[in-house]
Amino acid sequence: MGLLETYLPSCDLAAALRGMQGAVRQNVVLAPLAHLRVGGPADWFVEPFHAKDVAHAVRVFRDNGIPWRILGGGSNVLIADEGVRGAVLSLGNLNRITRDGTTIRVEAGTTMASLLRTTREQGLAGLETLTGIPAQLGGAVAMNAGTRDGETFDRLTSVTLVDPEGNLVERSRSECSPVYRDGGLAGHVVLDATFALEKDDPRAIFDRFSASLKKRNATQPVTKHSVGCVFRNPKGDAAGRLIEASGCKNLSVGDIHVSDVHANYFVNLGVGTCAQFRQLMAEVRRRVFDHSGIHLEPEVKFWGFS
Repeated sequence: MGLLETYLPSCDLAAALRGMQGAVRQNVVLAPLAHLRVGGPADWFVEPFHAKDVAHAVRVFRDNGIPWRILGGGSNVLIADEGVRGAVLSLGNLNRITRDGTTIRVEAGTTMASLLRTTREQGLAGLETLTGIPAQLGGAVAMNAGTRDGETFDRLTSVTLVDPEGNLVERSRSECSPVYRDGGLAGHVVLDATFALEKDDPRAIFDRFSASLKKRNATQPVTKHSVGCVFRNPKGDAAGRLIEASGCKNLSVGDIHVSDVHANYFVNLGVGTCAQFRQLMAEVRRRVFDHSGIHLEPEVKFWGFS
């Protein structure tokens, strides 16, 4: 894959977005915003304040031919060292949670940690299976993030979206087609999602929360900088098992290292680069294929490559 160099700025995006409430910045380095702590600058970094501002920004991108993407918690993306062209949309300002009985509506920029803390404090159960996912709600819905115990769509009842044309739309759970690690939203931007939960003792919720987190900490390097799982699990097998069986555990390229806790996690030990990560991916895929005949497919999303 080579760097995507086809985009040339065709407008002053800050001027085009003058009607939007929010912030527009140029040449923002993305590494500090990515969980892996790797990545160069974005041409434009756009932070709308409200849902209508997100829709407005999408229309401006469309009308001016500006390529764009969304950065949530930055936990499932590998960003090129040279950065990305076009605009990066951040929804961190959309972080409100509202409650109606046992139903909650959660805006896209809410972190999963904040969501789980809020539901526990209010005695609302049902999301504990998502403990430890380092994402914002929008990203979790878009990729149907999950653990071994459950997925984001398990309790979801509806979702509000911006379609590629910049229109606000709402879909019920039955109108969505989520699959493993993909919400099936076809390029739509998640603005918020509604979940049906149930009342329970906050102490009981906390106990389940703690048990899930303890299990996750024991089996995944959750305190390290990573992108989460690097490769998809092949049907009937586990990528981590295949990587370990091929002798790749603890393999390193520069500061990018195959975790000794879970081989399908590559961690940044300090000043690793995207180039090193990609080199390590290629070597791991080669060794796994040589050992088992299985081609591992990436789960991580690539930014800044064609």
